[in-house]
Amino acid sequence: MSLTEKLEIKNYIGLTGDKPIKFIASDVDGTLVNDAKAIPEDAIEAIRAARESGIRVAIASGRAWNEMNDVIEKLPCLRYFMCTNGAYVMDKDENRSLFHVNFDKEQALYLLRKLLTYGVYVEAYVKDQIFGMYPPSRCITPERLSACASECKAPNKKGSNSLMDNHLPSSMNHPQLGVPDEHLPGETHDRYALAESDEAAKATMSECEVEQSNFFFRPNIRPFILATRTMVCDLLAHMESLDEGPEKIQIFYGDEPMRQRILQDLRDEYQGLSHDGTGRERFYDVLLSSEGNLEFVLPHTTKGTAVEALAKHWGFSTDEVMTLGDSENDLSMLRFAGAGVAMGNAKPNIKEAARYETTDNNHHGVAKAIYSAIAHNDELNKTK
Repeated sequence: MSLTEKLEIKNYIGLTGDKPIKFIASDVDGTLVNDAKAIPEDAIEAIRAARESGIRVAIASGRAWNEMNDVIEKLPCLRYFMCTNGAYVMDKDENRSLFHVNFDKEQALYLLRKLLTYGVYVEAYVKDQIFGMYPPSRCITPERLSACASECKAPNKKGSNSLMDNHLPSSMNHPQLGVPDEHLPGETHDRYALAESDEAAKATMSECEVEQSNFFFRPNIRPFILATRTMVCDLLAHMESLDEGPEKIQIFYGDEPMRQRILQDLRDEYQGLSHDGTGRERFYDVLLSSEGNLEFVLPHTTKGTAVEALAKHWGFSTDEVMTLGDSENDLSMLRFAGAGVAMGNAKPNIKEAARYETTDNNHHGVAKAIYSAIAHNDELNKTK
């Protein structure tokens, strides 16, 4: 299907029901953004049209608050951001947190100690910051490099010391965004300038850091990761120095055998439950992702619980809510909403959990779902 297809207000996904859609919550990566990590113009136009028709639109993402700058730049009209899988909910316009829940500090440190033994990149989400740490370079063995290389199917590979073209804006200084500076998360992203020709940017990274980032971060997300993380020498010591635990712990594993090993060791069959089969309290779930990472999150703090809380706050029923997503961390909100919409690029188990399906994130998926909601509402208005 052509990327230049002209879209219109039309029920592309076959939306049904006797209640209008009043609230839409969209995931970001793999959903709102395309594979180049850019928000398509048709999605921007559809969101504007939804808001003009009276539909509330919010973001529900695994991203931290400081990773939302590109979304705010393109969609300054959006106000509510359910970040870190619902553990940190922000009202952008009032620059305040509406909801915040985090790991018990000692439990988080226990999990961090475990993860650091695997020789993977580990990071912790703390409100609007993400603290990360590479493993010792000796952990990237020839065997792991070989496994990683065999999985990479990209036709145009660059050398190990090159940094890929940046798909995100080269400058994200706050005054350019058209939103008051105090409303924006994070710091100025001066490290987005990571194109191969930018020697000044490359000079800020050691040869070891370049090698590590190439191994753990996929090319389409690497500039974004490097721009939004605060790297620390000792993540465990840094987290011990903080007053509270993180909202989420995340790893980038680098190679598939390592992913399988960690899942076998740390993921159990009681995902989403507060206790395991022996009655022992569980304090984390492990969520799969399509970007080479695993997310360790609180079992009962999800995108679904955040979407539900906002819907209840506004007095909306589940049938008046649409959610859009593609990954395992979207399952909770896809199941909650009366109009859960899976992206065409989602895996089969995600599509099975959703009531509707749209096209993929490179072919108008979000725009078609939103226009379907507007068309559905228009049809209901005609029958009144």
